[in-house]
Amino acid sequence: MKNLFTMLFVAGIATGAFAAGTDADETVQIKQTETSKVAVAFSEAPKGTVIVKISDDQDRLIMRDRISQTEAFAKKYDLKDLPKGTYSIEVLDQSGVISSASVENFTEVKPEVFSRVSKMNDNSYRLLVSNLKSNEVEVLIYDGDKMIHSEMIDNPQGLHKIYTIQKAGKDGISFKVKTASGFESFVSTL
Repeated sequence: MKNLFTMLFVAGIATGAFAAGTDADETVQIKQTETSKVAVAFSEAPKGTVIVKISDDQDRLIMRDRISQTEAFAKKYDLKDLPKGTYSIEVLDQSGVISSASVENFTEVKPEVFSRVSKMNDNSYRLLVSNLKSNEVEVLIYDGDKMIHSEMIDNPQGLHKIYTIQKAGKDGISFKVKTASGFESFVSTL
């Protein structure tokens, strides 16, 4: 009789541990909702700040989003302005990667603006922008999730400029290019 109670007790503990493990795995979900849209959903409040990273198939960072929420939430990301291909999405917290997934973007992009950023040294970046239409281009520079610089470029031929960022934060520098017609794209660093 004592052995029966011991076995039932151990089985109950094992079942409870397994159930707790499956709930933790389902706290974060990454789902492709449309051909070019991805949703990241938390079924409960995250423990601190989380970071969502989207990278292309060559492991170049396309987008980085820092999120601080005190309740369950969902956020959608639109890949329509990115080239057709496979993208990886990682959700990280202070302990590391808590969820990841790969998605296919089937949207064929007809870019208005070709742009490229290359890091020259620790605090200098070269931005090349070639505008295919004669409308203005806005360049936005972010340190983590904080915009630190923006400027309008009205030269339809484009731009070749070196930016020096003093005292960049640990979250990384990213560039975004926008046009008045609605084109918007993060520029990855080569």
